[in-house]
Amino acid sequence: MPFFSDTGPGGFQPKRAFRFLVTFTELTDLTFMVKTAAKPSYALASTPHKILNHTFNFPNTVVWDPISITFIDAVDPNVGSKFYSALLNAGYLPPATSGDLLTGVTKVGALGALGEVRIKQLDGGGVLLPTGADPGDVMERTALSTMVLEEWTLKNAFLNKVEFGSSLSYAEEGLVEVSVGITYDFATYSPKSTPYKSD
Repeated sequence: MPFFSDTGPGGFQPKRAFRFLVTFTELTDLTFMVKTAAKPSYALASTPHKILNHTFNFPNTVVWDPISITFIDAVDPNVGSKFYSALLNAGYLPPATSGDLLTGVTKVGALGALGEVRIKQLDGGGVLLPTGADPGDVMERTALSTMVLEEWTLKNAFLNKVEFGSSLSYAEEGLVEVSVGITYDFATYSPKSTPYKSD
């Protein structure tokens, strides 16, 4: 059974849903404003080929599904402002003049506005007791840094949707949230066991 101590110090260590960080290379100061984030997923459809009374399935192309990330908005950093600026940096201009109608969002602009997106799954950090040490002897503990257990990198990512808050209400006391959708060409997965370092 993997839950017992023969799997290592402390026994079985599951990955935890609340131990993660999301980073953007072009949108700084947003890492600790993230509330929820979806991990990448893909779909692989198939095409059937029938011969007499048999059906054989052949895989088609891999399609990576968009993800969604929810942020807590604030005065500083102003999350909503950053994502509105990302729209402008992607090439969008409000149509205030006839000249503004000539410009539009391009893939190059959209990629540059967002940068590379990384989702890092972390462990709990903490301490590790040396073999045979007394658990009550704090002086014998060896400090461990927080480790990155896995890292997803979204390639050619760009924003496909931004919601600057669902609704405002005098009856609500919750925090304002900004939700974004991200489309990407594909994702790479890197299983790791390295100390976390800020980007």
